[in-house]
Amino acid sequence: MGEVMDPVTYLDKFKDNDIRIRASAIIASGKAGDRNAIRSLIEILENKSEVDWLRGCAAIALGRLSGEEVLLPLINALQDDSNVVARAAISALGDVKNEQAISPLQTILEDENKEALHAITITVLGKIAGYEIMPILLRTLESSTRNARIRAALALGDLRTEEAVVPFTNLLKTGDGCLRAIAASSLGLIGEKRAVEPLIEALDDRDENVRAIAASSLGCLNDIRAVLHLEKASDDESQLVRKQAASALSKIRPGIKQEKQGSGNKHAGGRKTCRVEIKNG
Repeated sequence: MGEVMDPVTYLDKFKDNDIRIRASAIIASGKAGDRNAIRSLIEILENKSEVDWLRGCAAIALGRLSGEEVLLPLINALQDDSNVVARAAISALGDVKNEQAISPLQTILEDENKEALHAITITVLGKIAGYEIMPILLRTLESSTRNARIRAALALGDLRTEEAVVPFTNLLKTGDGCLRAIAASSLGLIGEKRAVEPLIEALDDRDENVRAIAASSLGCLNDIRAVLHLEKASDDESQLVRKQAASALSKIRPGIKQEKQGSGNKHAGGRKTCRVEIKNG
């Protein structure tokens, strides 16, 4: 259990000989929201003779304090030689949520030598930029770094925008099974009819997880073009695929009857209720 410090006391302990006490004081200053600590925290962050993880603690505390005065030091820390410090700065910028950090964070994604930071960078960019992150995500899908591509695909799927249909359709043809699974799931979540044919083709994917997710997504899209193909998938060698195909057919077949009766909303509810899970291999 950590010691609860008096707000004045922890500032005095920033220079204690015991690094654990210093770390505790740094964390306490961020939690307390005391802006009087900002200058001292910046000094610790920028002092490369300090232990990396202690500098990281200072970055996290600055993120919690937020404000214009912490922005530039945190942005500068993105280029630190230590990934521990840079990672902490990225996380802190996610707390600050200032759009001035978007371009510097994007630079990290363009640096192959910073692969270890790509995943958290994409997450933080999503917090700061929202839908404006889409062009960045689309570019990251072309990255040579697999983890960055995966994280970008997941973030893009979360946006559920129809502008992502073509990129996800293209991802269904990639050699990476995880990316194909994310693409199949995301197309179901987006709910755009252009995805029907590509998902039908994905029912023949060599990966059973991709086939199962494609079947589930076709159920979400609720389009009669998929019926014959899903019936075929009901005899798939994989029990997982057979189960998802049967579930998808149970969603589509009632819609066929409604369509024949001239129902005005033959695809009601498909987009909003669809949830497709991706199982990591």
